[in-house]
Parts: sequence; structure tokens; C-alpha cells
Amino acid sequence: MAKHTLAETIRSGKAQIGGWMHIPHVIVAETLAQTNLDFLLVDGEHAPIPPDALLDILPATERYGMPVLYRVAWNRIELIKAALDHGANGIMVPMVNSGAEAIEAVSSAKYPPAGKRGSGAWRASNYYQNDAEYRKDANSSLAVVLQIETREALNNLDDIASTPGVDALFIGPADLALSLGMEPGKLTPELLDACQAVANAAKKYGVASGSDVASIDYMMRLQKLGLSLFTYGTDSSFVLDGGRAVAKDFHDAFLVT
Repeated sequence: MAKHTLAETIRSGKAQIGGWMHIPHVIVAETLAQTNLDFLLVDGEHAPIPPDALLDILPATERYGMPVLYRVAWNRIELIKAALDHGANGIMVPMVNSGAEAIEAVSSAKYPPAGKRGSGAWRASNYYQNDAEYRKDANSSLAVVLQIETREALNNLDDIASTPGVDALFIGPADLALSLGMEPGKLTPELLDACQAVANAAKKYGVASGSDVASIDYMMRLQKLGLSLFTYGTDSSFVLDGGRAVAKDFHDAFLVT
């Protein structure tokens, strides 16, 4: 596991920025780990990165002390425990719509008596050499982040946010916009109201809140609402943006000469 205690940092409410990893390759992981981002969000929902890919990804990120939050494909115990047993610093669970679903996600990530995670953290415990020590701290040191992405979730914010063991509520703005009948990509007044509701519920129950953002400007606006946990950009967008910037600089210079 990386040296950072991601869950504690999330719970502190300190503003953090992470980037998404969608390209399932160790070189990408090792490169992103050197970016000075606060964490990487490795995506197992909308990218071809199943939990077993963490066997290659995590040694590369740990080399540089980069924490990894892994988004599971769905709220299922076998996906959550696999990610944590590999050594992820926490999990993000998509499409959590009710208190019951929040309880299920937390339970899958916690050892008894707080949950039902089974003993067997093979890599996370350094191949069982530090198993007792790992289990002693796992419930408090591993982050549980639940995504708010639907109108139904907005209607159940109190039940979700009050679930013991939740560290943060994380808005999925694209899916939330679609659920509210809007096109994704803009911070409309209705979407901002929804973000404020999430931030308020999180604050009420002492957990953090956050969102993916399409621009730094969006991030600043959402931080004023009380959000602190952000993601911005993907590995593929970083490559595209860098390549396009070089091409523009070259062609601008060529046209000048």
C-alpha cells in the first residue's frame, strides 16, 4: 500500500485533486504516479481495468507513494474485496441510490464487526506477513467513497450520508445531469443546486464531498459550495492535450516564419 493515508486526508476536508486512469498499462500508472496529483482514480467501471489489473498497477504507483482509489464496476462485494485485497487505498462505488445500498458498500469494505469483508488480503498484507497489523488498521485507513449520480440518490442523501463508514460522497456530474433531464457538461443552476444539496448532507454527517470537474473554473465554484475532493482529466486527455499543445506551438511558429 502507498504510504499516504488516503481516507484520513479525505475525511480532513482538505482540498485534493486526482486524475483518472483509463489506460490499462503499467507504464501509464508509473508515469501518472509522478505527476504530483494527490491521488489516482483507477477506473474499473468505464475503462477496461478489472481488479486483477491492480497487480501490475499498484507496484508502479506505490514506488512513488501515489495513493490509488479504485472505482469498482458495480456495488458488489467480490469487486470491492478484490480491489482492497490487491492493496488499493480505497474504493469508489458508483450509482449508490439508497441507504441500504450505502450500507452494502461499506459492509463489503470493512472487516467484522463493522462489515463482512473476509480475511484474505493477500497482497495488501504483504502476502500475510503483516496480516494482523493490516486488519487492525484497514477499517479506518481505507477510503470508502460513494457516488451520487441519480435523482433517486438526491432524494436519499440523508440515509446515504449518515451511513457509518462512509468517507465521502462523490458527485458523478454527467450521470446526475442525465438523471435530471439535462445534457452533461455544464454547471446549470439545477445541477449546482444538486451539488449544494450533496455538500450540505455530507457536512451534516461529518463526511467529505466531491465531484469530477470539466475545468479548473468549475472546481473553484464547487469548492465554494463546500466540496473538497475533485478529479480532473484522464490519462488519454493528458496525452491529447499535450500533443495538441505541441502541434499548435509548432504550427503557430511555422506560420510566423
